[in-house]
Amino acid sequence: MRIRSGGRDDVPLLMAFGDEAVAWMNSRGNTQQWGTEPWTGNAKREEGFLARADTGGMRILEDEDGTPLGAMVITEQRQEYVPAVDERELYVNFLISSRRHSGRGVGRALIERAKQEAAERGIDLIRVDCWAGEEGNLVKVYESYGFTRVQEFKVGEWPGMLLAMRLSESPVGERASGERPAGG
Repeated sequence: MRIRSGGRDDVPLLMAFGDEAVAWMNSRGNTQQWGTEPWTGNAKREEGFLARADTGGMRILEDEDGTPLGAMVITEQRQEYVPAVDERELYVNFLISSRRHSGRGVGRALIERAKQEAAERGIDLIRVDCWAGEEGNLVKVYESYGFTRVQEFKVGEWPGMLLAMRLSESPVGERASGERPAGG
């Protein structure tokens, strides 16, 4: 697997990943996390991804043959609905994997890349927020990546969890050194 920088041309890919995720979540009874409508054709969502593409923090994980497996957007800007911190941070603004390639370590590989980029920038703190419904199943996934819970929050009726990771507190084998393979 390899990770490349993404841009505006990758927005349809992210929209398609979202379509897959919404269909999968809805088939499991989860209609609250990302709603029930496909992302493709949603002008507001597309506009948001175009703006994210312009940040320079979009990363696309591909298989050896160039097949896209997942995507992430990282910035040094937190989401507006979470509290600020008094230090630089790398914020995972978006993370998704293709449902067709689940179970291949896509999310973990992208988080490893975020750790590497944070270390390269001299940043010790990485934060992310996620859906906290369904008994916190997604929160548990982020915890398996090395994040710890910071605080619960709500955006309207949408339950969320803010999580954080300090690179200085990662075990030696997990530090972002750039030496681990992308498939981590």
